[in-house]
Amino acid sequence: MKKLVLSALVLGSAFAAAPAFAQASGSVDVSGTVSGRCLAATPISGSITLGELAKTDGTVDAAFSSNVNGLTRNFTIKCNGSNPKVSVEAKPLVNAASNNPPNGYTNTVHYTAVVTAQRANGGPTSISDESIASGATTGQIGDRFSSNTNNITLTVGTGKTADSAAMLEAGAYAGKVEITVAPAA
Repeated sequence: MKKLVLSALVLGSAFAAAPAFAQASGSVDVSGTVSGRCLAATPISGSITLGELAKTDGTVDAAFSSNVNGLTRNFTIKCNGSNPKVSVEAKPLVNAASNNPPNGYTNTVHYTAVVTAQRANGGPTSISDESIASGATTGQIGDRFSSNTNNITLTVGTGKTADSAAMLEAGAYAGKVEITVAPAA
């Protein structure tokens, strides 16, 4: 029994002499990224029907006064970054059936397309493109998009021909406006 008590005392004093375990602590960093992106909450599509393009004298009606349902269309764009880029390219209205109009006539009607973006801090900014010039016009809106619906508007107007006295060839005319919205680089 003495041996057992002595062994217990030696063993107990060995544990008492060992240092106590201290608390361990540290930290783990957590990170992530958000890529800049834009999306059309309502599709950038539809149509604007200009109706009769010519005035009674056969020249272009610059106001497109025979339009059906107005000269504007609204869209909702969502971008998660500041200062997104907007590109607009107006492509002329062309009467494809008349591929070689004689002097004094034309098969092409030009116009201006204006994209107006509502900004988060108030006020609009506009980017316009004339179909008579090739290529798109690109600009930044200078702020974030407003979070409201219909925060971007396309308006077409100011019809013209390369020769202001030219008569429009009879027939159907078709063109389009291409709009691209992208996050700032």
